[in-house]
Amino acid sequence: MSQQLNLTVIYPGAARDCLLTHGELDEASLDTCFRHGAVWLQTSGKPRRLYDPQRPVKPGHKIHLYCNEFTLQTCPLQPQLVEDHTSFSVWNKPAGMYSQGSKWGDHWTLSRWIALNHWPDRECFITHRLDRYTRGLMIVAHDAACNRSLHTAFANREINKTYRAIVRGVVEGEPRTVSLEIDQRAAVTRIIPVQCDRQHDLSLVELRPETGRKHQLRVHLAAIGHPVLNDRLHGQPPHDGDLQLQASGLEFDHPVSGKRLQLKLAERQLLAFESE
Repeated sequence: MSQQLNLTVIYPGAARDCLLTHGELDEASLDTCFRHGAVWLQTSGKPRRLYDPQRPVKPGHKIHLYCNEFTLQTCPLQPQLVEDHTSFSVWNKPAGMYSQGSKWGDHWTLSRWIALNHWPDRECFITHRLDRYTRGLMIVAHDAACNRSLHTAFANREINKTYRAIVRGVVEGEPRTVSLEIDQRAAVTRIIPVQCDRQHDLSLVELRPETGRKHQLRVHLAAIGHPVLNDRLHGQPPHDGDLQLQASGLEFDHPVSGKRLQLKLAERQLLAFESE
């Protein structure tokens, strides 16, 4: 089932009523589309997600609806709250959860999951992103000023990020730095060996990116012959399970107090070799 509807409002009323008049969805499915971020309202400029089905609309406004099986499906994933600092919070995002939604909905994103399931009265901003299948620490801002401050800190490389990965092959010895351009832009990653599993020809490494290019860690590890395990985009088969890449640590100045924060996942949460 897939339905796309783009209509221009002729008569004033509630957005939900307009869609019921022109669309083919039943009331329950339509309400789910609103709740899951698949309805957009364009009053001027770019369309924006519309969550309130009773939002008054006027003649000339445009409403866009995008609904498919994904839109109507409830997100089964459960992120874990790591720390709450009121103006922002830090979460352990599971593999499979998105950082940013699509036109078909945003209910599988961390920020919208928080709004739907944890703090319905708090604003939730997309402060930074992790790839869908990368698990680990993510910051979510809860007011616009804090969100701007954190965006600036990320852009200026003032937030130090640490990752862990299980990669193919044996990686041991001294730490090494990989400097390899991505999309003709400088990209630098520090790789620190942690542990080897020679029986399965795998290694656990810690990663400290000095730049922030798209898929940087995965590209750099693949380039040196040690792709991340189960990396279906840059790695090599066989693939069996989730991408073995995790954002394990964040270090930055608190955007309000200025206090230096060092956030790490608990030992039991860290990516590690599975016990036999």
